Amino acid sequence: METTKKTARFFSKPLMGQTIKSNWALCLAILLVMILLGTVMNYAMSMMTTEKTDVDVTEYQESFYTYLGALATYDTMTQQELSYKDFAAGNHDAAYEAAFEILNTQADMDLSIEGFHSAIEGLSQSGISLDKYVEQFEYVYALKQSEGVFNKEELTASGMLTITLDMMGVSSDIVEKMSEMNPASMMNQMYYTAMGLLPIFLLIVILANSLIADQVDRGSMAYVLSTPTKRSAVAITQMVFMLVVPLILIGIVGATRIGTSFLFFDEVNVAGMIALFIGMYILVEAVCGLCYMGSCLFSQSKKSMAFGGGLAVWFFLASMIGMFGSENMVNTGMGVSELSIFNNLTLVGLYDVDTLSTIGTANVDTSFVWKLLVLAAIAVVSYTVGAVRFSKKDLPL
Repeated sequence: METTKKTARFFSKPLMGQTIKSNWALCLAILLVMILLGTVMNYAMSMMTTEKTDVDVTEYQESFYTYLGALATYDTMTQQELSYKDFAAGNHDAAYEAAFEILNTQADMDLSIEGFHSAIEGLSQSGISLDKYVEQFEYVYALKQSEGVFNKEELTASGMLTITLDMMGVSSDIVEKMSEMNPASMMNQMYYTAMGLLPIFLLIVILANSLIADQVDRGSMAYVLSTPTKRSAVAITQMVFMLVVPLILIGIVGATRIGTSFLFFDEVNVAGMIALFIGMYILVEAVCGLCYMGSCLFSQSKKSMAFGGGLAVWFFLASMIGMFGSENMVNTGMGVSELSIFNNLTLVGLYDVDTLSTIGTANVDTSFVWKLLVLAAIAVVSYTVGAVRFSKKDLPL
């Protein structure tokens, strides 16, 4: 008695198994690249993040400058060479004690060895090298109570810096904006909208083409359809593969990056990072859907690759160009605000990293919601159009 094989109409396990077997090595390689990139980025950001302290060192700075000024005055009067570095070395405490006693007597001051040590210890909490404070004092002291030969106006260190920058063509406004810029935040933006997307964009372009169009072009699709497998099952099975693989990869990369963040940073906004990777997945699926649709529309691999690969490359390049129109880049003087228009010409522009990062904070900006909904709609429509088209079109089998 003959047995009839059940026809797969919506999903084919053998086809899924074959697809996994054919692509697991490529997926694993891309996964390792993404994990390495995320880990290196976390490490780089941790190195660039400036340690901040809640301690107010203003009082210590004033006291420190008082001692430096007193030593400068004493050196001028006595032709000595007492200095902060010599004091810090602890070689001539007696000389400094004698100098402070003379200054206390003549200028009615309250200087002491212990007070100088206290000022040094307190100012060291700022995280800035004390040598930098000494250098700043040198400029301030040299220009103190000095005035211009012609304009008779007071000369200051900040004024000298402003004039010097102006002569170099650097606006003082740009310098101020650069001082307020967070390098770690800029690198985060670059990771989520550019570098972190490149490996997976490359993967989905290759996968989408190989799952449908390449098999039709090479003739292997005829073998697949000769089995008890409907075209609808082929389309849905490959669609599921395109949905699941990026989910697994981004999930693993996201978990790894969150885990390494706890090694490199004192505070980690887990909710914000999860939201960023969910947003990344939705963006990737929008591009996946378009590449999948191209693979279903065209029967030649070169046309499918040109369609899906061309879109993915454009989305990536436009986001890179648009990055140079971002506020951070413009503030550094390396960007041009007009280039921000490219962010409106790529799907990556709908992946709003800044607002997604607010999740988990006290001030959540929900303007990212409609953008993610647009990306999700593009994915749904593209997958649907591709699957329906493949199920009904004539194939050169």
